[in-house]
Amino acid sequence: MTSTDALLHMSTDETNANLPPGSRLTRLTSHFLNQRSYYPSFPPPQIAAANMNLALSHMNKYSMPCRPDLFLLPSKLAPFCKPVIDGTVVLNPGHLVKGSSGGTYALMDVHPMKREVLEAATGGNVELEHGVQDRLRVEVKRI
Repeated sequence: MTSTDALLHMSTDETNANLPPGSRLTRLTSHFLNQRSYYPSFPPPQIAAANMNLALSHMNKYSMPCRPDLFLLPSKLAPFCKPVIDGTVVLNPGHLVKGSSGGTYALMDVHPMKREVLEAATGGNVELEHGVQDRLRVEVKRI
C-alpha cells in the first residue's frame, strides 16, 4: 500500500488509441505485475516528479518478490476490481475523500477454500492453486 498514485502516473505517461472499452486500466495494471514493481515507471513522469520523493537508493525495495493474489492499488482514476494476469485480482478502491466531497471505498470478503480441496491436499508437499478470484467479493461504495 502506498500514498503515491503510481497508476495515475503510468496513465499520464502513456499513449493509446482504438482500445476496446475497459481495457486501458487492465493494461496499465498489467505493467505492475509483468515488471514486478510497485512503481514501474522510471524515471517518473515530469508532472509527478515535482510532487513526490522517489528514493533511488531504495529502488530494490520497489520490486515485488512474487506475483500477489490480490493487489491493492489506490488511485484517483476510476475505482475498479478485476482479474488481470494469472489470477491476480487488482483493486483500486479510489480515495475516501475528494476535495470537500465524499469519495469511494471498498468492502472486500475473501471466502475460505472449500474443506474438500484442503483435505485432498493433505500429506506430502502439495502446492495448491489459490483461486482468490473465485473466492473474492468486492463492493466499491460511494460516500
